[in-house]
Order: sequence, then structure tokens, then C-alpha cells
Amino acid sequence: MTSPPDPDPDPDPDPTHATGLLIYEVLRLHGRLIAAGDALMAGLGLSSARWQVLGTVAASAAPLTVSDVARILGQSRQSVQRLVNEMERDGLLEAAANPAHRRATLVRLTAAGRDLHAAAEARRLPWTEGLAAGLGGADAAQAARTLAALRRLLERAEPPAGG
Repeated sequence: MTSPPDPDPDPDPDPTHATGLLIYEVLRLHGRLIAAGDALMAGLGLSSARWQVLGTVAASAAPLTVSDVARILGQSRQSVQRLVNEMERDGLLEAAANPAHRRATLVRLTAAGRDLHAAAEARRLPWTEGLAAGLGGADAAQAARTLAALRRLLERAEPPAGG
């Protein structure tokens, strides 16, 4: 099965058209990243969703609540809570008391969670290096800045009206 053709980039597109192309590419990329992440982490027993939660908790300098993790990932609190509950049962995460809020416990890695995160990073790094090499001259840093700016706009915006 072949993929549909890539949109033909206009060498000098207007900003609205270029932003539309960017959104389309991000949507196409999302599915590919999820599938690649699932395949990359399958041997460790991690889905992309669990890998995202594990990595978010591991990368944070400050303790996080489930709501914090959900906000960072752009996911619903309920879906992240389900993953956190599963990962707690599997001994990867644990709840800790939150001095700022009695009911919103903090989520932290257990020793097993830290070990699994280290194993995931050991798989991710060569994969990321291969992707970086494949991008050749593409400016990944500029692309990341553009995507972060778009994410921040969407985080501040009201949801679009449906019709």
C-alpha cells in the first residue's frame, strides 16, 4: 500500500496556507510517531502512551500531579490517570503526598520505573540519532520552535466552533 502524495510545498506560500500544511503534516506525523514508538518500546513492555507518561515524570525537575502530566502531554486527566494507575500496579510509579493539595497526589518514579526509563532512553537515543541523520540539512531546531509556538497558541485559544 502506498502513501498519499505529500502536499506540494509552495516555494513562497502565504502564511495561512503554510500553517495549514504544517497542521496536516503534524497530523500525519503523529500516527507515524505513535506506531514507531510502540514498535521501539514493545520489547520493554511499553506502549507509546506509557512511554510518554514515564518520560514526562522522569524529565520533570519538579514533582507532578496527574493533572500536570495531562497538561504537559495535551491529554485528558482521565486518560492519564488510567495510565498512572496501571503503571502504579506494575510498580513503575508511586503516589506521594502533595503538601499543596491533599487530594492531588504527586506521581514519581519507583526504582523499577527509573530502570525502565533508562532502558527506554538507551533505545530512543540511537533511533533519534538515525532520524537526525536522515533529516540531513533540515533545521530540526527551527521546526521544534515553530511547533512549540503553535502549541502555545493552541493552549491559549478557545476551542474552534464546530459547525
